[in-house]
Amino acid sequence: MGTSAVECVEPHWLRHDPAEGRLRLLAVPSTGAHGMNPRLYNGKEYVTHDIETAFGASAWHILNAIGKGFRAQADVKGKLAEYFLYPQLEDLKKKKRIEDVEWFDKDGKPDFVLTVGGRSLRLECKNVRSGKVKGKKEPCAIELQKTRNSIGGGPTRGYKIDAFDMVAACLFNQTGEWKFLFSATVNLQRQPIWPDYLQIIQDVPTSPKGTWRGTVAEVLEDLGL
Repeated sequence: MGTSAVECVEPHWLRHDPAEGRLRLLAVPSTGAHGMNPRLYNGKEYVTHDIETAFGASAWHILNAIGKGFRAQADVKGKLAEYFLYPQLEDLKKKKRIEDVEWFDKDGKPDFVLTVGGRSLRLECKNVRSGKVKGKKEPCAIELQKTRNSIGGGPTRGYKIDAFDMVAACLFNQTGEWKFLFSATVNLQRQPIWPDYLQIIQDVPTSPKGTWRGTVAEVLEDLGL
């Protein structure tokens, strides 16, 4: 297919700032065949993104549609968090700290699987919740909850402690920056009545603190890898 990932966008409209890891809306795009139709630049030429072709709509219309839907925005932010996390994992591979990284988008699969010392580690990526977090010790929190009920005893939508090995908490909803903190699952809070299950709401600081680390490499050390 054509362009699967656009690295930068025409400066007068929208620009990705690599230093800050965020997108900046600068101005209104020029008029095109579909009305407001921004021209995307991949570093070499102006292109039409695959999503525009698949949806039969301009990027401007697609963004406007996302802007009208709360759930659509939440879904996009979730995928953006994964998108900004992936280069960090690829960098670990380049530095030979891990052997491989796989990125999944499928029910029943973790967001990422890292291969470290021949062992597969499942990594979930979660955005911290928006707004104020009431009754919690830290300013941020992530919600560890399945979208569908599970079968069997215990909290039907909660995760068991062996569901994944580590979690990445993206701080964007609280800080406006695509930055992350990481924790081994074994160090997350558990439900007092069901100790084999993780707490649905987990406290997250805004900077490395306690068992929340600033890098995946530090969590690997916590796991003895």
